[in-house]
Amino acid sequence: MKKNITFSLTVFWILATRVYDAYCTFQYTPDLTLEANPLVSLFGLNWTPLLIIISILCIYSIYAYYLAFFKHFNLYPTEKDYSFSNFIGYIYTGKKQSWISILYKLPKDINRFNHYMGHLMTRCLVFAGVVSTFMWLLLNYVPYYKNIHSATTIYLILVIGSVFICYNWFLKLYKDYTS
Repeated sequence: MKKNITFSLTVFWILATRVYDAYCTFQYTPDLTLEANPLVSLFGLNWTPLLIIISILCIYSIYAYYLAFFKHFNLYPTEKDYSFSNFIGYIYTGKKQSWISILYKLPKDINRFNHYMGHLMTRCLVFAGVVSTFMWLLLNYVPYYKNIHSATTIYLILVIGSVFICYNWFLKLYKDYTS
């Protein structure tokens, strides 16, 4: 029962914060001229394709989270004595390789990819929901914040926080693997 509640609350948080972010974005810049999202600022997407892409990513992350949360998949290598770097590479690809492989390779096993994303993408989306919600609350209710708000700072917080989340997850798994 507790797992169902945790899963449901996490999914609710992801969906609620994505909807709140879209709502506030629409209130702030209905034509998206002030939007910093790279899908808009670099690729020139308007509301319809932007919302479709975000919806697909949210649906996939919830599906992957469901798999990672309720269906067992062993991400660990069977061999012992992997370095931390090789362990990270293995967790992602299923093969002994450096952690850098997560930047340019895809796992050949879709189940591994789904479980990996279910663990990490969900955590990062929860974090992004916290950051975007606080950002919008500050923009909407703290006049001073508008003077110091910066999209670059928000993206730095998101990237650094997500890297930290991933590193801590890998470290936790590695400690489990080595014990």
